[in-house]
Amino acid sequence: MIQRPIDDAELQAGLAGLEADGLTLFTLGGPDGPAGGELRGAVLHGSRLVNDMRANHRLGSPETLILGRAYLAAAILGSTMKGEDRVSLRVEGSGPAEGYSVEGRSIPGEAGAAPSVGVRGYLFREPIPLAAPVAAEEAPALVGPGTLSLTRFIATSPRPFTGTIATGSGRLAEELAAYYLESEQTPSAFRLSVKLDAAGRAVGAGGLFIQALPGAREDFAARAEAALIGLPSIGEWFAAGRSRAGLLESGFAGLGLVLREERSALFSCACDRARFAAFLAAANLDFLEDLAARGPWPVEAHCHNCATTYAFERDEVEAMLAKRRREAAE
Repeated sequence: MIQRPIDDAELQAGLAGLEADGLTLFTLGGPDGPAGGELRGAVLHGSRLVNDMRANHRLGSPETLILGRAYLAAAILGSTMKGEDRVSLRVEGSGPAEGYSVEGRSIPGEAGAAPSVGVRGYLFREPIPLAAPVAAEEAPALVGPGTLSLTRFIATSPRPFTGTIATGSGRLAEELAAYYLESEQTPSAFRLSVKLDAAGRAVGAGGLFIQALPGAREDFAARAEAALIGLPSIGEWFAAGRSRAGLLESGFAGLGLVLREERSALFSCACDRARFAAFLAAANLDFLEDLAARGPWPVEAHCHNCATTYAFERDEVEAMLAKRRREAAE
């Protein structure tokens, strides 16, 4: 992946003054609840994550709001993965945005360091065709009713597991909670927030989720969910330079809050030029011959997930073709 710079000095200065992006994993639980807690959760600060995504995909404000919230969700979901497992979230809608596909993956830490979470993904329609500008609160309607599918790729499992539900509101936090309740019978709640300033900059972004653990008492879970709903705007919280720990302490004091683990979160795609070169070299021989003869030059390969474009000059394609011809003659 090639990361494009954030071409906005004022925004860069603002981001430099914020807490580093990352996830804090935690549990909540009363003294009479099960050992290990009654709910698990994660709070995410993702202001740089969203701005790195925006820079690479070159997004406008409504696109940033929609895909930014999806990236936050993917990072939170990715924090529930272990090893090199990953989870993909695909939303297909009937609105002008049409939907998106995002992925969160666990990246093992080196030399005993904590793992991190890498996120990538794209909008199906970008830019979104709009007759007039839309307010931030209207952005979810641009996705429209459709379906939400969540797929887990577990390294030790022979095949992925996918669950799908129908969606209506376009509000991803609500629809993820509905997914876990309908598809996995696990009560969960989410908050996802991207704060734009008057100039349309994404000055703060973050998310939070809580999920019932086996043995959780309904009355305790209801108290925790009420506390989550009562939190201030998470995007505004981080835009003001506040911390993840402070957010948890302000919302869940008295609910047996225990901070369990810290992870970094970043915009990350495993694509690289060598991989795309291998795809091109393995293409149909007739296609490769036509490409070498007619171009256009340079040949460009585009990664949808991170919006990186890799260029290949004529001599590189001709060398690929020559190698394929030698192999065919042997």
